[in-house]
Amino acid sequence: MTYIIIALFLSLFIVLIVLVQRMFNQWMQYKERNWAFQLKSDNNKALSTLRITAYERVIIMLERISPTSLVMRQNITGSSAAMLQLELMRSVREEFEHNISLQLYVSDDTWEKVRNAKDEVLELIKEAFLKVKPESAAIDLSREIFKLEASTNTRAIKTALDAIRAELESKY
Repeated sequence: MTYIIIALFLSLFIVLIVLVQRMFNQWMQYKERNWAFQLKSDNNKALSTLRITAYERVIIMLERISPTSLVMRQNITGSSAAMLQLELMRSVREEFEHNISLQLYVSDDTWEKVRNAKDEVLELIKEAFLKVKPESAAIDLSREIFKLEASTNTRAIKTALDAIRAELESKY
């Protein structure tokens, strides 16, 4: 009889240990999920700040590569059209290359629109240059750039800006 009582107590003790272990495992899983959620939430907050900063920088880049902005930043006094064209194209490429890492924070579609804007500006500069002689004064090329910009209205830059705003509004 004493063996039966001892066996019964041992069985109850083992069942109790198994129950405590299961409860502990469930509690640990709950804590791990909660911790993972908290970590993800914290990461999203940090990533949100980075994304917003990236959107701001892309907008600044697009404004800086607009033809009017490019020409206004250049010192064209005494310069030839050929030199101005080279400077403007270099400026666009450098601005784009300087901000190329921003594509990590925007959608592929939006980045493609940013790239199209850059390409459109480069094409506009080339097209304006074809309308003047290489040895012409830089001011002549500037006028042609302003005329072309007015007629094309730099649609790709506006499209890229609209895409950035739409993406920003959809996420925040």
